[in-house]
Amino acid sequence: MRRTLLIILALAFACALVSYAEKSAPRTITLSQSEITIDLAEGDSYTLSAEVTPESAGKSFKWRTSDSAVVTVEDGRITAHSCGSAHIYVSVHGFSEPKADCLVTVTDSRAPEKIVLYPSVLQLEPTRSAQIECVYLPQSARGEFVFSSSNTAAVQVDEHGLVTGVKPGTAVVTVKSAYSDSVRASVTISCEYKGRITDIRFEESSLELLKGESVPVHVSAQSEGGSEAYVFSSSDESVAAVDKNGVVHALSQGSAVISVYSYRTPSVSAGLPVRVNDPKLPVEISVSSPEGTLLRVGQDADLSIVFLPESADTGFTAVSSRPDIVSVNGSHVCALKRGFSVISVTSAYAPDLQTEIKLYVDDGSLCMEMPLRRTDESGIEANLARINAVEDCALGELDRLLAEGVIGAAERERRAECVSNAFKMYAFPWTVEKVTRYWRSANSENGAKNFKPGTIYYGLPYTSGVSHNRTYDTDRALAEGIYLPSQDGRYYVLNSELEDYGTGYMGSDCSSFIALALWGYTKYGGEVVKTNTLYYDGRLLTFKDASRLKPGDVLVRYSQHIVMFLYWADEAHTQAVFIQQGGSEPGINTVNTVMEELSDYTGSNYRLRRLAEF
Repeated sequence: MRRTLLIILALAFACALVSYAEKSAPRTITLSQSEITIDLAEGDSYTLSAEVTPESAGKSFKWRTSDSAVVTVEDGRITAHSCGSAHIYVSVHGFSEPKADCLVTVTDSRAPEKIVLYPSVLQLEPTRSAQIECVYLPQSARGEFVFSSSNTAAVQVDEHGLVTGVKPGTAVVTVKSAYSDSVRASVTISCEYKGRITDIRFEESSLELLKGESVPVHVSAQSEGGSEAYVFSSSDESVAAVDKNGVVHALSQGSAVISVYSYRTPSVSAGLPVRVNDPKLPVEISVSSPEGTLLRVGQDADLSIVFLPESADTGFTAVSSRPDIVSVNGSHVCALKRGFSVISVTSAYAPDLQTEIKLYVDDGSLCMEMPLRRTDESGIEANLARINAVEDCALGELDRLLAEGVIGAAERERRAECVSNAFKMYAFPWTVEKVTRYWRSANSENGAKNFKPGTIYYGLPYTSGVSHNRTYDTDRALAEGIYLPSQDGRYYVLNSELEDYGTGYMGSDCSSFIALALWGYTKYGGEVVKTNTLYYDGRLLTFKDASRLKPGDVLVRYSQHIVMFLYWADEAHTQAVFIQQGGSEPGINTVNTVMEELSDYTGSNYRLRRLAEF
């Protein structure tokens, strides 16, 4: 066995010797070209071929370049990179000789043969600029150049040959062809102050521009040697920008101050007020629906969107917060199903300018029209009818739950009592004979919440604190003569013989309103009922499943606010109607009903609570 293996190895070695012997040493190598020129402008590659003698010699060639910055080579394919000369060498692998070479000259017909600069010598002041003019020959070449400064601390140059003085010093600015490093020229630039500026001012007293205008300002400077080494700046470049030549560019409506100051002595300065006007800029946007804010399922409407001033750009985008309830396309809206959607309208020209309209969609099953917060005398009956309609819906929801066996008769009656107590305090129209200050001046929105003659308010007014002022329902307020019937008996008037501040008007706050609706009094265990007590009140139980909300349940946020749930506004049970004392409508604070997204409450740390007796 061992002998057989030795014989096999010997035969293999002999075959290898024979195979190697078949490849004789090369005697000559000949390239297809001994000299070539490549023009980068027309093509950046060329392929050489090599022949070797004798025919039996190996043909595994080894290629290399003498300057890879000029050309590179791979398998005879030459790639040019920059102007210059280089040799391409070729040999056979395993043999250093013989070898052949080709001289490659890389040119670029786009590069000029000569560049001449004007001026040939240049003097600048700091902040001043000058343009270097480049003349090149022949004219058939490309006039594309690369500029550089030997001392950028003193003189800077941009890609167009504009040189600018920075501070005293000297620099050499070099200009070379973008196609050949060897074609170049230079200019020496000195940067020195002509003198010290002692006074500077604008010839204009002010500027008023339209957006898009560009206007040069004119500066008068006094100096020892006619110095113009001054610079410009803007107090608000988003309104008006100024370039180094003193050209003011009006960018957006507003005011700015353009300043000029001595570069050498910045304390020598002057300011120029600039006002930019933009006639296309909307300053106010309003949206309304000619059909009103209450739509029927399937009803289409076109929103009326008005921009001020009349010259303002009228482009806008409109987005529906609930496209499943109200779709919107441009200004056209379509009511799809019961609920509400907030349509937000944003100016396309001024995206920060936005307004919105809340559209309610009624399918006839529930009241979707919320009562007004205030009217004049002529609107009393209609608004009371709206209030009664909302109450009827809440009570009707209790009847439905009773019929379906979700609640029993006793619970239905107790919940109805709570709801009716709240609406008794709501369906109470009243006014004042003289301006009555809001309970706390700091919260009055600069007097906007003061109660004013000629306005009919609904629901007892808001008053807070820990005093007895917040403990009133309508029965007690009438019994104590706080409110007196009007002559025609259609509304009530705050007794003008009382003081108009402090103890002058009685009402409730959000927590006492709910306490009065649930229990008829505003103290428990000797403690004044507030939202922080209702948050933990043992007479109430907490639950987490919002789908279990029923009329008479409450949502309370610790030390913030409390509302009573009335009924679902949409089929998905994501929107609901609530009754509350207070609310966020500007300039008013009385009892009201609102239709809101449930997530506005559950996402803001409101706790869901109901009477423990249930």
